[in-house]
Amino acid sequence: MTGQLMTALGVGLVGLLMIGLGLWLRAGRPAAMRLWMNPLSENWMAERVVLLGMPTVGALLVCLAAVAAPHQWTMLRLLAIAGMVVLAVPALYFLIAPLPLPGFLYPGWARRLRDGREAQMRAFLTGQG
Repeated sequence: MTGQLMTALGVGLVGLLMIGLGLWLRAGRPAAMRLWMNPLSENWMAERVVLLGMPTVGALLVCLAAVAAPHQWTMLRLLAIAGMVVLAVPALYFLIAPLPLPGFLYPGWARRLRDGREAQMRAFLTGQG
């Protein structure tokens, strides 16, 4: 195996591991994997990393590995470049911190925690809690 192929495989493996870890954290099983979603206070950066950042960067690394693959795989490279262009949108959204994450990105268990947290904050601000 050539050094170029080994580098591409290594980068691709790191990307797949990031995607897998992001999905595992998102699933929240076992319960220790739910620590990124604190029910009492908002950790917006951890939520952004788990829900959007880690899977997007992992997919970008997989695309980068496909681009770095041997020169004979031209069609794979073109598909990877197209994938990188598409993945640029969620990557930029991840980097722009003031933009709130849309609700559909949250799994059901995290959505319930987030809604409860927001209800507690509204009750506190209106003086009802």
